[in-house]
Amino acid sequence: MASDKLILLITGANQGLGYYAASQLSNTDKYHILLGSRDLQKAEKAIEVMKTDASSPSNTSNIEPIQIDVNDDASIQAAADHVKQKFNRLDVLMLNAGISRAAGVESDLGPNADGSGPSLREQYAQQYNTNVFGAAVCVDVFLPLLRHSTLPGGRRIAFTGSSTACLETARTDSGPLNGKNYRLYRSTKTALNMVMVSYARELEGEGFVVSASNPGHCGTNLNLYKGLKDPREGARVLVQAVEGRREEVHGFLVDETGKLGW
Repeated sequence: MASDKLILLITGANQGLGYYAASQLSNTDKYHILLGSRDLQKAEKAIEVMKTDASSPSNTSNIEPIQIDVNDDASIQAAADHVKQKFNRLDVLMLNAGISRAAGVESDLGPNADGSGPSLREQYAQQYNTNVFGAAVCVDVFLPLLRHSTLPGGRRIAFTGSSTACLETARTDSGPLNGKNYRLYRSTKTALNMVMVSYARELEGEGFVVSASNPGHCGTNLNLYKGLKDPREGARVLVQAVEGRREEVHGFLVDETGKLGW
């Protein structure tokens, strides 16, 4: 029964890293997974695809779809109300929904070459709204349900971060992580790190484990599938943030090697 398992909600899970994290976590048989998507039909379709996805076998009996749009406070509240009515608690919240460019633009550094697309201010607003504000609102809205968690392994909050957020890397790297690249996107992830650390400090006295994962440059829709890393491998880091020991992950951005610097 779902009540015997950890109730885990993943935002932005109908594709990419969230999809593969759901698949991998489903096979542990420890979780009842709420696979979140802005479009409920896309969540339902993702679960159907999992049933025949030989590249990532899943126990889909432990997965159900849920509609949640992190850009819409009413949608977030409706998702929380649904979880409260059905389970009266949430054990794990994985904040994976994110974008790397605004709608209608080719990069995150201003309008397109022909002058079309949203202004730079609008692009910043779109990315911060999804990557930072949406994640923070989700934590705030679901926190009462997370506080109802009493199962071992519960009271977990895991953000999907990025090594591009690291200020020292941006300052010193001579390669693709040089600070001149991905200016807008990486600034949202730096802000997200501060949000994560703030919640980690606020909630640690209540037994929460709060962390962020760096999955690496994975080939997903986020980067038009130009990433060099298999998203299945990157998803393992999201799982690590959820299942890692407190001393290994709490208050840190982590990857497969361990804790990362700021």
